Amino acid sequence: MFKAIALDLDGTLTNSEKKVSERNKKALQEAVKRGVSIILASGRPTYGMSEVWEALELERLGGYVLSYNGSLCMDCKTKEVLFEKTIPRKYYAPIAQAVREADLGLLSYQGKEIVTERPEFPYMDRESTINKMPFRKVGDFPNALSEEVCKLLALGEHEELLPLKERLEKEYGEELSIFFSEPFFLEICPVGVDKGESLKRLLEKKGWKREELMAFGDGGNDLTMLEYSGKGIAMANSQKHVLEIADEVTLSNDEDGVAEMVEKYVLSNT
Repeated sequence: MFKAIALDLDGTLTNSEKKVSERNKKALQEAVKRGVSIILASGRPTYGMSEVWEALELERLGGYVLSYNGSLCMDCKTKEVLFEKTIPRKYYAPIAQAVREADLGLLSYQGKEIVTERPEFPYMDRESTINKMPFRKVGDFPNALSEEVCKLLALGEHEELLPLKERLEKEYGEELSIFFSEPFFLEICPVGVDKGESLKRLLEKKGWKREELMAFGDGGNDLTMLEYSGKGIAMANSQKHVLEIADEVTLSNDEDGVAEMVEKYVLSNT
């Protein structure tokens, strides 16, 4: 019997229109009625996930959010932050300088805004659209961040980001987690933070076993979550290495692949 379902958003729970389908919504809400907790796990900022938890009515039904790839965990109903890990401020200026020297984009999040020096840079609009967050253009990125942040995001063409990744890993690889969530998105997060580790922490708080967790994902930042869970399910549209480690492969995110498995393993067995 599964007690929790963890779900990546983009490419997994949401379709190509970035919406939760009626079938997925119905299946997950029925699972909640049967005592299963829903955990939304995404690289998105917390506010950028709000449209999805509102669509599922998790403020009313209850559930959890793991935002920034697991750097922050929040209770959807009470809005209590259960745990959070931020990037120390001392890294902001040297990372911003490295990005400037590479002529790439850099952003982070404050409240309901995306903070950046270059809102017109390629791929910036994609991040704004996905999260429904406006830009705040600033002249000095590090000093514009009034609070410590959970994530920095460098943007650009993959072949131009690769040397930046190599440089940052060489200088900060033991202190920060640096990885691609998309070919054009280089994520910089606190060390030791990933979806799998954060799920482990949440499950320990709740007294659940990993065997009681089902997880869905499609991208590289979902690997640890799928490997940690009792049943790790990859979407048909997943990256190759995700398909290889999954316990099972479901339909694509445009074919209600989440509902397909929830109906099979949760709703038909209770």
